[in-house]
Amino acid sequence: MPTKILFFLLFVTVLFVRLEFLFSAEKSQTLLLSINKTVTVAGVVATDPDIRDTSVRVNVETAGGTLLAVLPKGTVILYNDKVTVRGLVEAPQAFMTDTGRVFDYPSYLRVRGVSAVMQKAVLTSREAGGFSVRGALYGLKHAFAKSIETILPAQDAALLEGILLGERRGLPAELTLAFVIASLIHVVVLSGYNISIVAEAILRATKFLPRTLSYSIGIALMILFVLMTGAGSTSLRAAIMAFIAVLARYLQRPALALRSLGVAGVVLVLWNPLVVLYDPSFILSFLATFGLIALAPKVEQYLPQWLKKYPQIHSVAASTIAVQVYVLPALLYYTGIFSLVALPANILALPFIPFAMLTGFIAGVLGLVHPLLGLVPALLSDLALRWLMFVAQTAAVLPLSHVVVPAFPAWLAVAVYVPLTFAALKIYLRTPTNLNS
Repeated sequence: MPTKILFFLLFVTVLFVRLEFLFSAEKSQTLLLSINKTVTVAGVVATDPDIRDTSVRVNVETAGGTLLAVLPKGTVILYNDKVTVRGLVEAPQAFMTDTGRVFDYPSYLRVRGVSAVMQKAVLTSREAGGFSVRGALYGLKHAFAKSIETILPAQDAALLEGILLGERRGLPAELTLAFVIASLIHVVVLSGYNISIVAEAILRATKFLPRTLSYSIGIALMILFVLMTGAGSTSLRAAIMAFIAVLARYLQRPALALRSLGVAGVVLVLWNPLVVLYDPSFILSFLATFGLIALAPKVEQYLPQWLKKYPQIHSVAASTIAVQVYVLPALLYYTGIFSLVALPANILALPFIPFAMLTGFIAGVLGLVHPLLGLVPALLSDLALRWLMFVAQTAAVLPLSHVVVPAFPAWLAVAVYVPLTFAALKIYLRTPTNLNS
């Protein structure tokens, strides 16, 4: 029997066992018995608290399952704290978005292990948890974010935190919508693009060290960075791909991007199979990366020759077109927004992302010592951030900047992806640069 078939059968078997385990664990959650009841629940804070303008949201891991507790604004609570909360336990409810889509909020929480919500929770007791590496990383993230917020204006700081740390809590809704319409939302969240910039920056910064030590430090820092930012499925996928790319570079072998993506996908699906069905951010990120790998080299061949005089614009244009073509069915299914300004917006914005990240990072680090030390790099970062906001907001208000597509069933999007994926793989395999993959 061919090796590939054996691997496929092994994958299916492990996946089936993993699904059985997850479903059995969900059925055993006694927290569900408290739905629509006012109860007192004791547990441990399992994630970094999500601090918003009006509330503090934490996942409390209890003996009967994980509860999303929504606490009053200003509540002091940290990762790994032992807490007791009281309130009405409710089942999460789906809701309608502005574009006529039903957002499956229960399934979104289910991927994260959350089975119930306490909307108006009251913190009745709190005991500080012991030391943990993850807790220390979260503390470092908070200190860094506070440093940025001290130096930069509120909206600019919120955008930089989104780019560097994946935090979106401080961005106004209208600005977030502008980034969505301009198809630039991938730079505001911690996407594979941002992770790749971080990985490359780490390797360059440690280049002066012995080769083995440099790559070891690079991989370790990438792992710590992903943990610090919450270890979401999207950032994990990007980190696994970056790890494989670094390993391939160390071994002086070509990094086979499509295989790296496949490995990352298999690892994450086996770890949590629910991401394939219920995690839009992972699905969109995975599809976008596949489109980039499979189609961008071919798209580059069809772009005007004069664009090759401007390599950065040429690369951004090819990448944007490839990603937009492949991710479009899923994007329309989830958001309903068809951006007509994605190409020019990305060409104008993406070249400034690495500069904004680098200067913003330097400003935040220096600001930890004293805010005055971070003023100059903060000013440079702020110029880049304001340019990004200008591009997104201008693109979003242009006439016919986007079209809202009526909602359609999931099976239709899946049906479109069958021939689309077949065509993309055929193009990928026929592209000369990929013949040895």
